[in-house]
Amino acid sequence: MLFFIDESWQATKNKEYKVAVLAAVQIESHCFNDCSTQIFGLKIKSLGYGAKDTEIKGKEFLKNYYFKLEARGIRSAQLDFVRTVFEYIKSRQVKYFASITFASEEIDLVCANPDQLERPFFFLFERIDLFMRENYPGLVAKIVFDDRGTRGNKNISKSVSNFFHKSAAGKSFDTIMKVPFFAISTENIGIQMADLGAYALGARFSGNRKKLEFFDRVQELQYISKTLIDVGGRMLPIRGIKTIKGKRPAA
Repeated sequence: MLFFIDESWQATKNKEYKVAVLAAVQIESHCFNDCSTQIFGLKIKSLGYGAKDTEIKGKEFLKNYYFKLEARGIRSAQLDFVRTVFEYIKSRQVKYFASITFASEEIDLVCANPDQLERPFFFLFERIDLFMRENYPGLVAKIVFDDRGTRGNKNISKSVSNFFHKSAAGKSFDTIMKVPFFAISTENIGIQMADLGAYALGARFSGNRKKLEFFDRVQELQYISKTLIDVGGRMLPIRGIKTIKGKRPAA
């Protein structure tokens, strides 16, 4: 099982704070080639052959400009393409996972400290592990990050590997391969789908109400666990999208 991971940072209009989203999209390994081919075909059909090398990025395909056009009754090919993509991956039962944070000390999601995994990564891995236990017992999840260059990749690799090998919690997440992989986003449809989801979630939490339609589409695709937890006296399922509130707990 493949889990492609990317991030998005967005500021509110008043610039008071930023929203950081670390998102993962799940695609079955044996379905990946077909998904990549099908989405490439949808892109050509929607945007023309000239768009064959265009990377699918949330900030480009969900620009405010396209929403303004539609508000004037002018249909946007870019927005329609994203709608079609979400409908397609829904048909393939693809699931989204995400950690959303507003804390300034976690905003860069760079794993600067190799001995302390940042909370957004922890909550994301926790949900991926639960998903694998419930749906694919005996199989292993491979986590694939967007390439961040040699230094960025090294930071993530060290922090993630240390977490899985040394911490009690990390050792318990034994459905996840202990070494992360990295991919070039321009050539990898999985990373592009993770970026699209991360951007749509970030837009909602930074207050951009024009893009609520796409936030709702990602919400609809999120993993919902069979495991129930007590939330204010109500037993509710663990969800794939986690909003992190409050400050970092003491070590």
